[in-house]
Amino acid sequence: MNKIFNYRAPRSGARRETRQGLGDLQFSIFNKLRFLLRRPKVIIVAGEGRACAAEVIRTLLKQIKEEILIIETDLKKPGELRFLIRNSSLPILVVTHIGDIPFDRDFFAAEEQKTVEIRKLAKILPIQGHLILNFDDETVREIRDETNLKELTFGFQEGADFRATDIKLNNGTNFKINYKGNIVPIWLEKLFGKEQIYSVLAGACLGTIIDLNLVEISQALKNYYSLPGKMRLIEGIKNSRILDDSESATIFSMVEALEILGKIQPLAEAGSGRKIAVLGDVISIGKYAIETHEAAGERVAKNADLLFTFGARAKFIAQGAREKGMTIEKIFQFDTINEGKLRLKEEIKEGDLILVDGSKEMKMGEIVEEIKQQGPIV
Repeated sequence: MNKIFNYRAPRSGARRETRQGLGDLQFSIFNKLRFLLRRPKVIIVAGEGRACAAEVIRTLLKQIKEEILIIETDLKKPGELRFLIRNSSLPILVVTHIGDIPFDRDFFAAEEQKTVEIRKLAKILPIQGHLILNFDDETVREIRDETNLKELTFGFQEGADFRATDIKLNNGTNFKINYKGNIVPIWLEKLFGKEQIYSVLAGACLGTIIDLNLVEISQALKNYYSLPGKMRLIEGIKNSRILDDSESATIFSMVEALEILGKIQPLAEAGSGRKIAVLGDVISIGKYAIETHEAAGERVAKNADLLFTFGARAKFIAQGAREKGMTIEKIFQFDTINEGKLRLKEEIKEGDLILVDGSKEMKMGEIVEEIKQQGPIV
């Protein structure tokens, strides 16, 4: 699906945001004519990290008083995207990452077949267009070799135009953005993980194209809260905290989340200070499902005090944790969420930090709803 986010400044000068899916818009003749008359800037965000990156960009665009379209796309409607690219005053294509992000190295790749549609879009970008590419994902980085466009890259490796360094975790993530010898600090309150950092770096690239400087970008990102289920730290019941990564998971992202769980320090006034891993199945792994779930279990034993598993595959997480020394009385296994969420609720004590993670199909967000502090998420 393609999602359109339309930012425009009304005549009064006040900001207004409208949000509409392309499927609902139906791209009628009237809407095409309106687009052709206005010819706004168009930002197309593609790749596996598109949701977070688009949210960063929406945060930054609150500084801009002009109409700009953001299209967060899974590339299912390329014809509409081609129309927007060819008729925009400034089309910008942002490609986040295609491969799974490993927690322990800064280079990775995916199957080239997964970038076919993105490459087609890049090739039709007009001369005034821009490419923003993940430097660490070699499959994405190679897209620049097929065009003669202006480009910016982002990543953790030397060679990226926008590079993240000096990463520190506390009640959120501190890091520095390095660009052409200029360095600015970034603070992501209650947010964690490489995908969040990549999203911010992609947003910083975009910000410079639309004439924001690094200081303005850093200031604007103080208002970035990301999306539910995307490595956000929220308040739980009984004065606990939840590291909510319930929206989706790969084995790589789950292992990263477990490593981060181990690094987050208990609050000074915390009670138990325990770390609890609440993990569901990771779907679509294929023939290595047992081995990869067991590998996640090994990380549990290193970084958590208690383990709750949900689903048939997640039982191998428990097996991996036992093999690395976690005792059976610290492991709770359930087939379904309904069977175990109340038991988890009973187990939680003041000062606990609870990671909730699993594939989207497992609906781990239901557990978050059960154990989070009721009221607005801070």
